[in-house]
Amino acid sequence: MNTWAELQSDLRLSVRRLREAPWFACICIATLALGIGGNTAVFTLIDRVMLKPLPVLRPTELYRIGDTDACCVNTGLMGSFSLFSYDLFLHLRDAAPQFSQLAAFQANTRGVTIGRPGLDAPGETLTGVFVSGNYFQMLGLSPAAGRLAQPSDDRPGAAPVAVISHRAWTERFQRRSDLLGSSMLLNGVGATIIGVTPEGFYGETLRPDPADIWIPLSNEPLLQPAARLLEAKASHWLYLVGRLTPGTAIGPIEEQLTARLQQWIASTLDLSPDQRNRIPQQHIKLTSAAGGVSEMRDEVAPSLRLLQAVAAVVLLIACANLANLLLARGLARRTEIAVRVALGAPRKRLITQFMVESLLLAFAGGLVGLLVAFAGARAIIELTFRGASNVPIEPAPSVLVLGFALLVSALTGAIFGAAPAVIASRSDPIDAIRAAGRTTGDRGSWLRRSLVALQVALSLVLIGSAGLLGRSLNNLQRQDFGFTTDGRYVANLAPSLSTVPGEQLQPLYARIQERLLRIPGVANAAFSLYSPMSGDNWSSSITVDGHGTAERLSASWNRVSARYFDTIGTPLVRGRALDERDGPDSPLVTTVSETFARRFFGEADPIGRRIGFTSSNGSGLREIEIVGVVGDAKYQDGRGEAYATFFLPFLQESSIRRAQAPAPALDRSHYPGAIVIQTSSTVPNLEGEIRRALSDVDRRLIVRSFSTLEQQVAGNFNLERLIARLTVAFGGVALLLACLGLYGVTAYAVVRRTREIGIRMAVGASRGRVLATVLRSALMQVAIGVVIGVPGVFLAGRLLRSALFGISEHDPGVLGAALGILLVSAIVAALIPARRAATMDPVRALRME
Repeated sequence: MNTWAELQSDLRLSVRRLREAPWFACICIATLALGIGGNTAVFTLIDRVMLKPLPVLRPTELYRIGDTDACCVNTGLMGSFSLFSYDLFLHLRDAAPQFSQLAAFQANTRGVTIGRPGLDAPGETLTGVFVSGNYFQMLGLSPAAGRLAQPSDDRPGAAPVAVISHRAWTERFQRRSDLLGSSMLLNGVGATIIGVTPEGFYGETLRPDPADIWIPLSNEPLLQPAARLLEAKASHWLYLVGRLTPGTAIGPIEEQLTARLQQWIASTLDLSPDQRNRIPQQHIKLTSAAGGVSEMRDEVAPSLRLLQAVAAVVLLIACANLANLLLARGLARRTEIAVRVALGAPRKRLITQFMVESLLLAFAGGLVGLLVAFAGARAIIELTFRGASNVPIEPAPSVLVLGFALLVSALTGAIFGAAPAVIASRSDPIDAIRAAGRTTGDRGSWLRRSLVALQVALSLVLIGSAGLLGRSLNNLQRQDFGFTTDGRYVANLAPSLSTVPGEQLQPLYARIQERLLRIPGVANAAFSLYSPMSGDNWSSSITVDGHGTAERLSASWNRVSARYFDTIGTPLVRGRALDERDGPDSPLVTTVSETFARRFFGEADPIGRRIGFTSSNGSGLREIEIVGVVGDAKYQDGRGEAYATFFLPFLQESSIRRAQAPAPALDRSHYPGAIVIQTSSTVPNLEGEIRRALSDVDRRLIVRSFSTLEQQVAGNFNLERLIARLTVAFGGVALLLACLGLYGVTAYAVVRRTREIGIRMAVGASRGRVLATVLRSALMQVAIGVVIGVPGVFLAGRLLRSALFGISEHDPGVLGAALGILLVSAIVAALIPARRAATMDPVRALRME
């Protein structure tokens, strides 16, 4: 018989044997499905986030100028430059002829209101980004409908145009053909929608809620008149990506760009002597952009690697269970195997048959595991990006993921089916036939017990890790942020107010506050440039009383309205809060945080002291008087200390800021990004009431998103929540598998020792003694696993140190709880077969074969 025929015969035999033992097959398949499915689910995310290239033409030719992710507008010297002003972009584009195309695009997305001219209804908000005219040409894209933006659309005086995503065209505009070529209002400015991007294109950056509308850079001053970033030579806000011919040397290009960068800095920026000394340290690095800008990849990569390691441990436990089940099955068939050996069957043939059976189980487990992986990947995406309306990641497995699942299944079946196959095939035919039903000659006992001890140790490590991460997440979410979340809501505004003239802002803001306070149940309402834990932070160089101009001082800052601190629940420590008296014509004032006061004034009283913004050359006027100190509050980093922050009234503007403004329009910080609401009771349909109130004041006031402040805070810990919950889930699966393994080995031992137990009971052994004997044997394996697992928990704690918050990596409470859970579960698992042994009828036991 040839090899292929033998393989077919072995396969048919394995299928028949598994059909004869359906419970055994189902348990093996379910065990492997959990292990392989968990690993495949995590690998699906790794494939989509870290390995999949951009859906563009020849992505391997794309290179980014820069090597770090930065957001959103930076000024001054940055060392390694990754953000660039528009003027610097033009300067570098001419210095790098090796790029066949070099395109620029906004580093962060922004809300863009879109509506039809003449309609009374308020527009809706799309996520938008400004791009250079050659952006789509550089990526090599073709439109799904209409045409894409071209360099001619990105020239001074060109008519405003925009391109929308296939998703927005389908979901928001129902694929209306009349949308293309029609005039729409973008932030109140007339523009023509000229085309739709190809399906599946999400931009150059994989991130939650990617761009849905792309607008040429030349239109930025029209749509953002309060910012006019295009005209600000010192404001860096653009990423640059270009296309290089394969094989082009990167080093010479970096040198050319660095030299051009340093030349531009020296000739363009107004620098202090100290800053000029640092010009030689400014440089540019090129990085591959085949996967786009690595913003999200860098953020989630450590978490995905950790989850893959945890899933691998669960797979190892599942494989140990498979090996135990196969070993027990092989030893149970030792009489059959002995007869076949006695009749001349070669051991190699027997091993092959066992391996075929284990591989068949592994591939069946892998197939079911793909279903688990699909559901698991979808759940992981929802947990990771909770709150996002659009995540451009498909949970469906790719060809690479299918190959991964196939490889894992094959390795699982081959590696963990080999040892049971070899042991079962080595049974002595004479001993196996004579000793059927007796306790002698169990060659696999040590291996089965070792596998159980390994499962216990790995389970303890996962349970301990889950405890550490769970306590850490609880500490993160329940810490004192410096504000109150109960009864607080946040309405994030679209940037449509940026077209409102400066002289109309003061009465407009007064009407907004007055109208919101008329909503029944609303106790307080205030607005700010950005709200707590929204992911935003503005900072600037400052000058401070008592500190020389040579000192390089900086601090975070925010603009807030009257009632703001009362609304968010941040306490006033001394002095006064900002209120209605702080208008555009009153003296410039600020309220600072406790950290700000402590850092710049030590133990001295900061009330009455002055600060000011620093100009680009390092000078500055200290013209803003500190009138109050408020408690520290965290606005961006939930793990670190609260930033030193000062708060400015919305309508006051320092002379330095006025002098540095690129246009006579007010600085964009005077336009609120969020409204915070405090309620004293439950308000039915609060979101609808707020939208209606704002629309009554001005139809340009559009709510981009609405949530409780608690939800906004919780969104900062999506990754931590994902890791904690999945580790708990994987730990639970590991504990279940370990208990099943312990139960299986103990039950098998009881069956093997039936005659022995019957004899012991016949000569006077009590049921309690039999129970204790079986439990002692089972718990010895648990004890060995604990001895191995406790150092593993300590090692896991050290590896998780950077992910923990407010808890020691060797927390005794967590270790004690993990040991308690494991021991109770193990005792329950071992007690079932132990009680069966203790209640055995000695007469029936002695009569058994």
